Amino acid sequence: MKVLKSQNPSSTKKLAKSLRKAYESHRLILLYGDLGSGKTTFTKGFASSFDIDEKDIKSPTYTLIRRYGKKLLHADLYRLQELDEIILNEIETFLDEGGTVVVEWPELMEKTLKQPHIKIHISTKSKNSREFKITEHK
Repeated sequence: MKVLKSQNPSSTKKLAKSLRKAYESHRLILLYGDLGSGKTTFTKGFASSFDIDEKDIKSPTYTLIRRYGKKLLHADLYRLQELDEIILNEIETFLDEGGTVVVEWPELMEKTLKQPHIKIHISTKSKNSREFKITEHK
C-alpha cells in the first residue's frame, strides 16, 4: 500500500494526474471516501491526464455514468441499492474497448471484479488536506 497526501484541491488534482502515469496499465480505478472527501476532485485531475478539460468533469451522482469520449468513463454508484446489470455491462464493455473507468462508491461491484484495478481510499484530514491510501490489485 502506498500513502500519499495533498494539502488542497489543486495538489489533489496533480496527485491524481501523476497516479494515472504511475499505474497506466490499470484501467479500473475504484474511489472510496466519505461525501465531500474529494473523489470528484481527484477524477478531475485524473481526467486531465487524458487531455480532458477538468471543467467538463461533473459528478455522475444522478446520471450514474458519464462518458468522456472513448478515453474515460466516470461512474458513481452512491444511489444504487444493488448492482445494476446494465451499468456493470457498460463498465465492462468500456474496459474491453480499451477505455479507463473511475468508479466512486464501488462497494457494490467489488465481488464482480476480474480486471486488475487500483483501490484508492480518500480520508479527510482537515478542511483541504486529504490522505490517499492506494492499493494495487493485479
